[in-house]
Amino acid sequence: MGELDTDRIAAAAVAVADERGVGGFTMRAVAETLDVTPMALYHHVADKAALVALVVDRVINERPLPPPSGEWQNDLWEMACWVRHATIAHPAVSQLRRIHQVWTPTVLPMTERWFSVWQQSGLEFDDAMLAAATSSMAIVGLVEEEQLFREMAHPDDGLLDWLPNTRLAFHRAPDRDREFELVVRSLIEGLHHRLAREAGDRRPAHRAAGSQ
Repeated sequence: MGELDTDRIAAAAVAVADERGVGGFTMRAVAETLDVTPMALYHHVADKAALVALVVDRVINERPLPPPSGEWQNDLWEMACWVRHATIAHPAVSQLRRIHQVWTPTVLPMTERWFSVWQQSGLEFDDAMLAAATSSMAIVGLVEEEQLFREMAHPDDGLLDWLPNTRLAFHRAPDRDREFELVVRSLIEGLHHRLAREAGDRRPAHRAAGSQ
């Protein structure tokens, strides 16, 4: 058995989260995977939240974001794809992070980048910040809802006998990649268009007020 360190602990913890989910993610389960006692883990991580922080950092670092392209909409799209890929690969991790309210040095730079890219859109600063905040929440919610439907059993056909459109919706074979791209790109384009238009509507009023 190799020497116990944070890298080995993080790898084992990610494996436990992937295999056992949120309910099975415990210090004891990680210790058993490493063939050590739970007390041995406490020499490296203070508590379960610290263990979750190691997991979050490992997941973020295993697939680096591509470098910025200079095309702000494409850069937002690439970041959204990253979030979706990480969630599908490790569905329990985002839930663990939320439960234990974990912020790490790898999470915050991604937040900074998201807001910075929106500021490259040409929107006024406050509008860019609003677009960044709302689009981030919407995309995370979309990814989590997609994951829920991947895991959730469909309703029994007997419940759908009198709901023809709902029955068709459940029996169609969704192209989830296409659906995700449609929603994310529409969200980005729609937010930008609406906020730019609202900013344009505000400007004449400001000029009129200044001329009085």
